[in-house]
Amino acid sequence: MAHKLLVFCLIFSSLTFAQDQKKPAYLGVKLGGNLASISGDFSEQYNSRLSFHIGLTGELEINNTLQLVPEVLFSSIGAEDVILNYITVPLVVRYYPVSNFYLETGPQAAFSVGAVRKVGSSNYFNDITNVNQTDFGINLGLGFKTDTRVLLGLRYYFGLSNIIEDQSYKNHNRAFQFSIAYLFKN
Repeated sequence: MAHKLLVFCLIFSSLTFAQDQKKPAYLGVKLGGNLASISGDFSEQYNSRLSFHIGLTGELEINNTLQLVPEVLFSSIGAEDVILNYITVPLVVRYYPVSNFYLETGPQAAFSVGAVRKVGSSNYFNDITNVNQTDFGINLGLGFKTDTRVLLGLRYYFGLSNIIEDQSYKNHNRAFQFSIAYLFKN
């Protein structure tokens, strides 16, 4: 009998605790533009390029002012003549100092899905063979979230990994990202 009472108390307290801890969570879509560049050695030979990102975003409430924001995006960055395409996985913490305005920061991992070198009007797909297959960096951003769960954001990605596997010189990804997202109601 004591065993059944103990199991009942554990189940009841677990369910009660789970109900008290239930926080809002949202899943949404995100689309935006990138102003990308390459910094580091010989970076003066690369011009910035306009490109895009698209994918899924989420928002998990930690408390009233903090949100955890996981994302999975396709993002095309690099430079005007060097197009680097990645599947990016940012995980940022979003802080709301006032009700609809937020600041955010957090790490990002990226996995290469292709590199393209442009020469004149020709594209040479996946011919850049010495591109690192992963890229790691930090995101810093700010934005506005409407009451209808539309988000307008500005984010800066500061790549920390060397783009090229050759360690004799260093180049890093940089990108300003302007985005719009919509979070579906759960």
